[in-house]
Amino acid sequence: MKQISTQRNQLAEGPFWSQSEQALYWVDIPACQVWRWHQESNEYQHWTLPKKVSAVFTTQSDRLLVALSDAVAYLDKATGELEHLCDLDTDIAGNRSNDAKCDPNGVLWLGTMDDAEESASGRLWKVTAEGKKTLMLEGVGISNTLAWDESRGRFYFGDSMTRKVHAFPYPEFYDVRSQKPFFEVKEGIGADGSCIDAEGCIWNANWDGGRVVRYNSEGEVLQTIELPFSKPTSCVFGGADGNTLFITSASVATSESELAEKPLSGHVVAIDLKATLGLDVIGEPSQPFSGA
Repeated sequence: MKQISTQRNQLAEGPFWSQSEQALYWVDIPACQVWRWHQESNEYQHWTLPKKVSAVFTTQSDRLLVALSDAVAYLDKATGELEHLCDLDTDIAGNRSNDAKCDPNGVLWLGTMDDAEESASGRLWKVTAEGKKTLMLEGVGISNTLAWDESRGRFYFGDSMTRKVHAFPYPEFYDVRSQKPFFEVKEGIGADGSCIDAEGCIWNANWDGGRVVRYNSEGEVLQTIELPFSKPTSCVFGGADGNTLFITSASVATSESELAEKPLSGHVVAIDLKATLGLDVIGEPSQPFSGA
């Protein structure tokens, strides 16, 4: 296991692997920061934004797309300037963006949540390159886990407040939350961010569970990776061969004694799955946003 981040994050989230750049991006939500690590040069960049930021994506240009607390915007990597694309949940006080991913067509799907984590006021939005928003779901607690399995016609979306992840139909879409979930984690654990591998298996970060769990396409547990921190937040496949699993984590709501005992809390780590665990598994690189 390799430490990637150079400083402890409060709430590292949204890991994004850029295949073209061979670089990993992630955000630190309360610190309002976007980070980039280039694998070959081992160089870092970061941008501090005026608002909380929950996700970052590359685009067809040299700009990034970022999910701010109440908007989606382009970020100029050279100047740090933001260009507004669309608003988010400005009609609901206290809501902010959370987990977000681009679907196989490069369209942004973005979940929101009550920042106080008290009410199920979150939504799931779909956002195009033109800034057009489509409301997909309402009544979401803490939106997490967005992943697509085109071969099985599935879109996975979870709510950490209910501890459930459901398999929605894709590209056709309708609400299946009243049905049996694809998987459900134990009480006291949050089903946080996920990624999907080439075999159609879901890798889910168990918030307050200290592990990443791999589920097969039937929702059965295949592997469990124990981690050196309690609050993993998400994961993504990357590296030159797609066999590296990058995992983000949080240090918020963690005691000083636990931080001393688990010094990697709040850091981003990488696991070479084949070398470390003997798993010859690869995953697709992150999908960029289709906007320019």
